[in-house]
Amino acid sequence: MQTIQGPPVSYPTKTRELWNLLKRVHLGPRGAKVTVIVLFTFCWLLVVLVRSTVPRDPAALEGSSLVALATSLQQGDVSGRDFQSVFGPGTQFLAWLATAITKNRSALDAYGMIAFFFCAVSAMLIAVMLLVCDRVSWQDSAIVYTFCLLLNLFSEIADFRIVLLLLSAAFAYRITSADTIRQQMIWSTATGLLCFVSQLVTFDLGIDAVVVVVCALIAGSVLTRNVWALLGIEVFLATLAVANIGLVVFFKLTSANYGLVFDYQNYSLEILRGYHNSMGISWQLPLRQTVVLILGAAYVIGKCIMVARKSDPLQASLLASLTFAAVIWVKSAFVSSDIPHITAAFTSMIVVLGLLATKELKSKQALAAWALTVCGVLFAWPSFNLSAPVDMFQVVRGNVRIRAAIRNIYVPKKSLQARLLPKPLTSDSADRRDVSVLTFPYDNHLVGVRRRFFAPVLESYAASTESLEHYYIQALERQRVKGLDIMYGLDGGVVPNIGGIQAITRTPRIFEYLYRHFELVSDEDHVDGHYELREPYQPRDVAIEELPFSTPHQLVDSGTLKLAVPSTCGLVRLQMRIDYTKNSLIFRPSAIGLSLNNGDQLVWRGSVRPQEHNQKFVTYVSPLPPETFHKVFSQGPVQSLKWDKIQYWNLPADLLGSSASRIIVETLHCLDPKKFVEATPASQMAIVR
Repeated sequence: MQTIQGPPVSYPTKTRELWNLLKRVHLGPRGAKVTVIVLFTFCWLLVVLVRSTVPRDPAALEGSSLVALATSLQQGDVSGRDFQSVFGPGTQFLAWLATAITKNRSALDAYGMIAFFFCAVSAMLIAVMLLVCDRVSWQDSAIVYTFCLLLNLFSEIADFRIVLLLLSAAFAYRITSADTIRQQMIWSTATGLLCFVSQLVTFDLGIDAVVVVVCALIAGSVLTRNVWALLGIEVFLATLAVANIGLVVFFKLTSANYGLVFDYQNYSLEILRGYHNSMGISWQLPLRQTVVLILGAAYVIGKCIMVARKSDPLQASLLASLTFAAVIWVKSAFVSSDIPHITAAFTSMIVVLGLLATKELKSKQALAAWALTVCGVLFAWPSFNLSAPVDMFQVVRGNVRIRAAIRNIYVPKKSLQARLLPKPLTSDSADRRDVSVLTFPYDNHLVGVRRRFFAPVLESYAASTESLEHYYIQALERQRVKGLDIMYGLDGGVVPNIGGIQAITRTPRIFEYLYRHFELVSDEDHVDGHYELREPYQPRDVAIEELPFSTPHQLVDSGTLKLAVPSTCGLVRLQMRIDYTKNSLIFRPSAIGLSLNNGDQLVWRGSVRPQEHNQKFVTYVSPLPPETFHKVFSQGPVQSLKWDKIQYWNLPADLLGSSASRIIVETLHCLDPKKFVEATPASQMAIVR
């Protein structure tokens, strides 16, 4: 029997039929909103999947932490209980979960899945936030999603924290809008648990969420003239307190090394203080774009105040809650003020700007002001491009196949282990396989593959407070009994050498402990820049010799120190004090410049940030090049340039920073002065290069 085929259906005919089908579907406002959210969430996941096929750098700061977090949980170590980290156990669980659904369950090879998983969580949380906000229409949702796609909002791995803060604000609004006391109690309890989850992601996010919720409930009570809304604050805080007590009791009962009951909270605050002290970056966004973003933020705040005076009280409460979240999150760019942090800081403000669109339709002047603000934001936004629509178009055209992309993050085509593992780890002898490895100063993504991973403070650059260094050294003492090797990496590699601050300057006590108790295994140079240190049979005899000096030139915030005798010291110990003009607890403390000179010839230049402000502190600097610094752990002599003069000066600060008002250098010492010998002429040329 012969089958007669009809003429193929043209694409215009198919499009017309699809349009007719959509016209027959009648959706209410909520159904249309759900449809928009589902459609855009699906598109968002496609964009994330396409971008997951582009190799990401697991050696980046956040990437290295996430890989190490997943590896630690695989070993049974929990963040906040067994070690300290900028990221809490909530982030650790997500990284572990993303690793667990890959084939070989290697955190290093699963980095693509981790990146996809975290970005997908952002998409899901945005959907939940819009659904929780019952006064957000489908038009509002579509505008917010359009901004997200055009401005590449929430496209970074850690951006789901922003959505968690917005979701906390949305939950606070639902407490205010609850019709009954029972509903209010339910939403208050849920909000407390959500803020607890935010705290488990990063501790500072939990603090921000508490401030947002309390401010939102107070504003909601005033706007709705409902005193009972304040009852939600008590239930919210009680829920959060009970959850924290339960967590620390669990930590205390399940770990022999967990100290005081509230060590998790205390050390988390110390992590934040250490990050604030040592990781400051001056504002990098150009002035014109900065002014535009500030004006855009001012428009959002002013418009929300106007809406609060004229519109429905519950609508005003919702906008007030989200605006509080947006304003508070802007401060996240006050410490590390580079472009990515600035973009993330203003992201929640853009979300509120999108929600204001439909409120401006009643007036042409108001709509024009909103459109002008949007145009300004598009001009000033650093990541404004059409990459998201292009990524979706690649899927439509078949350039990126969904199944192949999923398979690639499930089973990566190229293993990162073979390419990134340093030589000492790939050539481990059998008798060292059971010995734990600590990477210093960072490079946490390199371990946990062949050897057990160990890190008292995951981000060692944040351990720049006295209590965290003490905690770190205590953990090293306990682990040395069981066996411990050190994988020492180049300074300024993964962790940016911000302002020329060396690792030994950030954490001087930790470095001195490692110097006293570990030595270099081999003098062989490694191309990858990683060297293995082991505990010697006999502890190192360390000599500390004072370097006498005079002060031929000194001002309040600068000076010159002249050594009595020229020195080749490669490990210089300074005892000094730095006072600041502004409150350094609020403003980012600026570093001071420091240089070592031999007459008029520059030997080394860097900078120092104090661990304790307006107090005496001790730190180290080294004129040795990063490529040869590891040799200080060897038994042999180390070639170093001769120097006879130290100059120090105040470095300028931006509006968010605090510059040094007084600098006092009290003493200079050299650690093991006999170790350092004057470099030969050929070596001097190499060091200078």
